[in-house]
Amino acid sequence: MTSRGPLFCLSSNSNGARWGFHTTPDDPSGVERLLHAFAVDLGLGCSLRFADPIDHFPTSRNEEPGRIQAYLLRVDVEYAIWGRSEEFRRRWCLSDEAQLRVRRKPIQRLIDKALRKLEKANSH
Repeated sequence: MTSRGPLFCLSSNSNGARWGFHTTPDDPSGVERLLHAFAVDLGLGCSLRFADPIDHFPTSRNEEPGRIQAYLLRVDVEYAIWGRSEEFRRRWCLSDEAQLRVRRKPIQRLIDKALRKLEKANSH
């Protein structure tokens, strides 16, 4: 969190120009596997900010049919070197820049939902 609001971590393939939120396959073994994937893929030690997803929506037409569940994570540790740094890169953005960089409308709406949920939690 900065004085101008929360920072969002976008990721991209090392050779790609498209930024988005990092995704992992849905896994019945749960949250621990999700958090481990973020540590390995992006070098981020994370914890859930809220236990429930902030949203869910269908996958895009180019992906295998399914549903995406979106969780808001808090980054507890950011590693300078990580296992898959050759494959993935990360970029920290304020909400307005993050919305410009992501292309899918459902993903852009996630940023608004995350901001509202954080504001609501901070007002209590």
